[in-house]
Amino acid sequence: MLCGGLAVLAAVSGRAIAQVEDHGYSAADIQAGFKIYSAQCQLCHGPNGDQIAGINLSRQRFKRVVSDDDIKATVSSGIVSAGMPAFRFQPAELNSIVAFIRSGFDTSGTPFKLGDAARGKAVFEGKGGCTACHAPQGEGRFNAPSLSAVGAARQPVEIQRYILEPNKAMLPLNRPVSITLKDGRTLKGRRLNEDSYSVQLRDETLRLHSIAKADIKSYELGKTSNMPSYAGKLSDTELADLLGYLTSLKGS
Repeated sequence: MLCGGLAVLAAVSGRAIAQVEDHGYSAADIQAGFKIYSAQCQLCHGPNGDQIAGINLSRQRFKRVVSDDDIKATVSSGIVSAGMPAFRFQPAELNSIVAFIRSGFDTSGTPFKLGDAARGKAVFEGKGGCTACHAPQGEGRFNAPSLSAVGAARQPVEIQRYILEPNKAMLPLNRPVSITLKDGRTLKGRRLNEDSYSVQLRDETLRLHSIAKADIKSYELGKTSNMPSYAGKLSDTELADLLGYLTSLKGS
């Protein structure tokens, strides 16, 4: 069994985030990796890869920075001091294990490629024009969601879908809203929170509003994201690099 192995890729104190090389991960590899993980790893690491303290495999959190080759080497060599034996997986099986981990445990097996994060930052700030609405740290500048921990909160394929198909990928909380109040005013913006009695909204001027539902005449949720699609606007390399950068944003 692959119990304890990936959780102790390095027996050093502190937490680090894995560095991912410029690699592509195919649907076949991801799905094969899911089968291996379910059979060999899940008992100790859990279905979400977070059952061992200080480790979250699905969110790329290990005890030190690791590469794909580091993962393969550790699985193949084992760590005697941590109780992990060596495993004689074939190269294709090792590739599959890595692909499933890098996918964020995406059981759908959607293929993706992670490029160079430094180049992706340049795309984010330059050609992509992302800083016009988003900020990589803190809240978005113009009513866009914060991206400071998007790499920890979302699977790579989810982020890729936001970039290419924002309308389909839009989360319910991020849908634009238009609220008409009983006094005749109309407020438009992004919903920040909602409960049974009130709605918290940040309008198009970035002003915050807390609105009692008893004061609302009509409440409309938009179906079209304010974010443009980048399908066809970025090359495959630029898309991979941008995805590599966004998945590197893990928060503190």
